[in-house]
Amino acid sequence: MALRGRRVLELADEKGVYCGKLLADMGADVIKIERPGGDATRQIPPFVGNESDPDGSLFFLYTNTGKRGVTLDLARPEGRARFRELARTADLVVETLPPGSLDELDLGYASLRELNPALVLTSITGFGQTGPQRDFKSSDLVASALGSSMRVTGEAEDPPVRLAGSQAFVAASVTAAASSMIALYHSTASGRGQHVDISVEEVAVSVSHICGVGKWLDDGVIPTRCGTGLVAAVPSGSYACRDGRVYLMVNRPLHWRALARWIHEVTGNVEVLDPMFEGPSSNRLPHRELLDLFIGDLVSQFSAADFYHEAQRRHLAVTPVNGAAEVAGDAHLAARDYFVDVEHPKLGPLRQPGALYRLSETPWRTTRPAPGVGQHNAEVFGSEFDVSAEARAPSARREPSDGVAGARALEGLKVVEFSAAMAGPWVGRFLAYCGAETIRVESKKHPDVVRLYVPPRAPELGTQPQLSPWFTDWNAGKRFVALDLTQPRALELAKRLVARCDVVIENYSSGVMDKLGLGYSELVRVNPRLVMLSTSGYGDRGPYHRYVTWGSNIEALAGLSKLSGFPWREGAITQYAYPDALSALHGLFAVMCALDHRSRSGRGQHISLAQFETTVGALGHVLMEHLVNGRDPQRQGNRSTHAAPHGCYRCAGEDRWCAIAVSSDAEWESFREVLGDPAWARAAKFNTLGARLANADALDEKVEEWTRERSDYEVMAVLQHAGVAAGVVQNVEDLLRNDPQLRARGFFEEIEHLKRGRVVATGVPLGLTGTPGRSGVAGAALGQDNEHVFGTLLGMTPQEIRECMDSGAIEGPDCETSVGREG
Repeated sequence: MALRGRRVLELADEKGVYCGKLLADMGADVIKIERPGGDATRQIPPFVGNESDPDGSLFFLYTNTGKRGVTLDLARPEGRARFRELARTADLVVETLPPGSLDELDLGYASLRELNPALVLTSITGFGQTGPQRDFKSSDLVASALGSSMRVTGEAEDPPVRLAGSQAFVAASVTAAASSMIALYHSTASGRGQHVDISVEEVAVSVSHICGVGKWLDDGVIPTRCGTGLVAAVPSGSYACRDGRVYLMVNRPLHWRALARWIHEVTGNVEVLDPMFEGPSSNRLPHRELLDLFIGDLVSQFSAADFYHEAQRRHLAVTPVNGAAEVAGDAHLAARDYFVDVEHPKLGPLRQPGALYRLSETPWRTTRPAPGVGQHNAEVFGSEFDVSAEARAPSARREPSDGVAGARALEGLKVVEFSAAMAGPWVGRFLAYCGAETIRVESKKHPDVVRLYVPPRAPELGTQPQLSPWFTDWNAGKRFVALDLTQPRALELAKRLVARCDVVIENYSSGVMDKLGLGYSELVRVNPRLVMLSTSGYGDRGPYHRYVTWGSNIEALAGLSKLSGFPWREGAITQYAYPDALSALHGLFAVMCALDHRSRSGRGQHISLAQFETTVGALGHVLMEHLVNGRDPQRQGNRSTHAAPHGCYRCAGEDRWCAIAVSSDAEWESFREVLGDPAWARAAKFNTLGARLANADALDEKVEEWTRERSDYEVMAVLQHAGVAAGVVQNVEDLLRNDPQLRARGFFEEIEHLKRGRVVATGVPLGLTGTPGRSGVAGAALGQDNEHVFGTLLGMTPQEIRECMDSGAIEGPDCETSVGREG
């Protein structure tokens, strides 16, 4: 396993337990430290069967597989002493305590690095370790609200709605895992650890950046909720078949023509062939409702399964809208042996999602079930304490060195990208931000979808390949070359690049790289130490591995759509292609794990990542309700099984809302005081958490009577002052103009742009305080860096480069366009 020999200490609640699971499943020795009696997360329903059991919470069982469990009372001197002894032997500590809590116990980063200079401490909190709102209370709901992802999810006439499965916390955990591995990469090289400061709010903003500041500053339109259809793709949405629903997305002219011909063939509709519907998606935007009628006529004549497979045969991005039962029985997942049974000593075999990525040399696996309370106290605090600290150290320790002043964590790493859209490029963007030299290979014959950008304020300019705000978000800081990979000379150049690099990232359709002669089996011949990430919708094998998808299709396919949203709806789709961001973060983590393994073994490997599987994995504890109990989980909207009130409440003003999460009776008392302790709040039906959960409808009505009379920011301020988690459902303008926390932490970046001068972009939420990242130049042209890459890196003469350009092997602008470009 990739992280075998690494030791991790985990002090984590809901915000960070998934981070520890990812590390454990990659082979790290993750020691989960609970308070005596066990963590509160053991009480999160549902449970195996119907009985409350601290060993039977499906959430706990899923998010803690692979870990060892011990108990420590950190309030006592002996507990803190034992923690320090463990920290001497650890590579990484992951914690989710309120900011400053570890410092108060003399266990903060300053103290721990005295014991272990190479140690990385990763803190996951609602708002980060600094800033005016660092002590605000958070929750998955509140983070989803403040981070703006709720603003663009759901129906316009409904309240904003969060995603099923605590996805703000899931995304923060994956980000923390990836960032921790980047910090460990630097620590291994330099002997110096650092404090990683992860803000859940910043991760939520980053994950939803497709609807973020870049787009808004470009078109002046504040994105909001618009059902299952996407603003940027027409047609798109969930459509009813005879026996279920399918999700369809069209955003390229060729795909529209294929769909229009199909509608005509089946229904006889001639109007659908009108040329006014041709071209980019923007041409069809005024006709969305009419096209939905045409599509409805077609879809209604098929079963969901038949429409799915016939559409894919026509190379259309269509997937079923699956529930938990359909995901559990999916033929593609079954063929890939995705679900696994984890044997629990008390509960027997527990079925759950398996590998989130497939590593060729160090496969993912779950080594043990979630631990019982204090299950491993004897072995961890017994014989392991008798071994010298140096012998226990899991990685070769280096003497700390100052290194190069201002060096970033991945300085010296070289990456080549064969990619398009977001899922692959975002991985390269993060690597470049951390100092890696990332070279992206493009082609004029097959331009990236973001290169087809038409400025919304100046459509008369036509396609502007350098101006897309998403191109900035996904590609700032990279170098760009252009090769026609159908030509032998171009393939030779691509292989020469790969021979000089450490990592290859590709997200072409499954099989394309092999067809080009650039598959892993070929590239590893020129570079045996190569780490290569291949990411696609369905993975590199299985009956549907050549099927085409976009992020929204994966939301439907993986069950996220049907499990999210309000009970009276058919489900919900995000406007920001959540699986693209989620799989990119998982891919970044997997690449860093493979590099960690290479640093000790000298061997590279191939990583295959299916976005379908990573998204199912992010819903793991929700799906276990079906996998273990045989019951289908129900859509809960913004409700919680263990907190009330817990919802999104209308405030004064148009489409203004505030999320509120009261998770204990003590917080309920504080909430009542803020409301003036009205008589209704003292009624028996609201006295206990159980009573409030049973009377949630009546409770929500009363809460909204109060919030309607106040502004959203006022509601948040008074409740947070009282110690109650609350957050405005911010829109993109609020994020940039009105959020003091993001402003104080300098989250949004101003980036140099080759055509626009300076642009504002969503920040990168990696939180590396010891080796801060920075974004390089944005707005590169296709082939912008041909001269530097082929000349300086590969040593080609100007004449050789010109000959390759004349033959068409190298494409792009004249070489001198790269002069003066910042690296």
